Amino acid sequence: MATYEYITSNGTIVPDTASIQADVIAEYQEVYGSDISTDTSTEIGRQIDAETTSRISVARNNALLANQINPNQATGVFLDADYALMGGKRDAAEQSTVECTLTGVVGTVIPAGSFVQDVVTNFTWQLVDETTIPTGNTIDASFRSVDFGAIDAAPGDITKIVSGVVGWETVTNAASAVPGKTEQSDISTRKQRQFEIGQNSKSNAFSIKAAISALDGVAAVSYRENVENITQTIDGVLMVPHSNYVCVDGGVDSEIAEAYQIKSGGSNYNGSVIEPYTDPDSGQVINVKFDRPTEKPMLVQVTAKVGASTNAVQDIKDAVISYANGEVDGENGFALGEDTSPFEIGSAVNVQLSDVFVNKVQIATVAAGVGAYSTDTITNEIFEKATIQESNIEVIIL
Repeated sequence: MATYEYITSNGTIVPDTASIQADVIAEYQEVYGSDISTDTSTEIGRQIDAETTSRISVARNNALLANQINPNQATGVFLDADYALMGGKRDAAEQSTVECTLTGVVGTVIPAGSFVQDVVTNFTWQLVDETTIPTGNTIDASFRSVDFGAIDAAPGDITKIVSGVVGWETVTNAASAVPGKTEQSDISTRKQRQFEIGQNSKSNAFSIKAAISALDGVAAVSYRENVENITQTIDGVLMVPHSNYVCVDGGVDSEIAEAYQIKSGGSNYNGSVIEPYTDPDSGQVINVKFDRPTEKPMLVQVTAKVGASTNAVQDIKDAVISYANGEVDGENGFALGEDTSPFEIGSAVNVQLSDVFVNKVQIATVAAGVGAYSTDTITNEIFEKATIQESNIEVIIL
C-alpha cells in the first residue's frame, strides 16, 4: 500500500518512495524467506526493483492528480477549474504594449488606432487612445502591437509613422516594449490568480495591486503608501502626505488610471506619469499619477560544464532569457523591484538543462561594465527592473 507525505509549507502531496520499496521487499521476504538477497545484481533483486519502480510510478501519478486540487500546484484544465471558482479565467493571447513619445503641431488630433512601425522588425503598433499634441509639441502615449504574442521593440526602434495624420511629425520609444504573450501559461496563471484574490480584499494595498495586475499587458506592480501627514521618502520614493505610489510594468496608461480608482477616496498620488481620469458620475477630472519602471540592463557570465549537449552555449543563453522572463516555475525572474541574483540564475539554468552543471554565475550592470563582474546580488529599487539581452550573456564552457 503506497504511502504519501504532505508538505505543509506548500501544500504538496508526494509519494513516500522509501516506504514503497520497504513494502515490496517485505512482501518478497514473506514469500521466499527473510534471508533472500535483495541486491539488484540477483534475479529476485531485479524483480523487486521492477515492482518498486512500477508502484512508485502509480503513486506519483496519484500524487500528481491529488495535487490538482491545490490551485498553487494545479495544471491545465484542473487549474482552469480552480481559477473559475473565484470568477477568474486564464488570459487569452495578449498584445505587447509600449510607451511612445509623439511630436507635432500643437492641437493636432491623432485618432485611436493610428499606426506606427518598428523599423528593425517591421512589426506594426497602434495607438490605444485618441491623443492631442499639447503646448510644448510633445506627448507620451500608449501603443499596442497589432499582432498577439511576445512582440519586442528595443528603445528607439519605433520611429516610422504609418498613418498619414497631418501635423504629426515624429514618434519614438524611449523604453523597451513590454512583451505580450500567447495563451497564458500555467506558471503565469497561478501567479495571476494569487494577485486577483486581492480584488475582494479589505486591504487597500492588495486591492490596488490586484485591480491593476488584472489589466491586459501588465506584468508587475509595486506599491507603497504614506500614511503620515508629512512628505517622506519610503523605499527610495519621495511621497507626499497621505498618498499612494504604484509603479506599473506594462499596460495602458488610461486603463491603469481607471483601475487605480479603487484606492481610498481623497488619498493623493505620486509618480512621473500623469494621466487624466474623468469620473463617470460627477464628470470631475482627476490627474492620476504613477510611475513606469526604470530599466537596469544587466551583463551575465555563466561558467558551466556540459554533458551531451551539442548546442550548449545557445541552450544556456535561452535558459537565462527564460528565467529573466519569469518562465521558470517558482521564480519571478527579472521582475519589477526584484533583486538580481547570480545564484538564482545558475539554479534556473540547472533546472532547465539536465546535461548542464553551472559552476559559477557572475553579473554586473551594463553601466558598470565587465570589470564589475561579481557573484554578489545586485539590489534593485521598487521602481527598477533588471533587463537582459542575449548579446549581453557570456557563456564559458569548462
